[in-house]
Amino acid sequence: METSEKRHYAVIDAYNRKLTISYNNEVIAETTEALILKEVGTSVYNPVFYLPKESLKVELENEAERNSFCPIKGEASYWNFKDEPTDQYFAWSYEDPLPRSKKVKGYVAFNPAYVTITSAPIG
Repeated sequence: METSEKRHYAVIDAYNRKLTISYNNEVIAETTEALILKEVGTSVYNPVFYLPKESLKVELENEAERNSFCPIKGEASYWNFKDEPTDQYFAWSYEDPLPRSKKVKGYVAFNPAYVTITSAPIG
């Protein structure tokens, strides 16, 4: 195991609440099957919510020119609105995550700087 991997870890749990993602006051995703990822690397990062792609109410398009790599999750794919893309670092996923992060396959996360994330009890 590389030194950086020894200091970098994440915990991925089911988020047992209803999660709603809004952009410009419009609901773009909603689910009761979100995941919450808590990660420690070079810092303690803010938790990130991942939503099943089937919970999206908008169509996203891959931004192929943008990418990054995480030693825990693997190579990130970045997404933007298909019809009206923004110039913002908007959403990302791990299409082929590393084994320790396989739970996030099929999920997408949104940058909380550009969306409103609302959490509510289920039911």
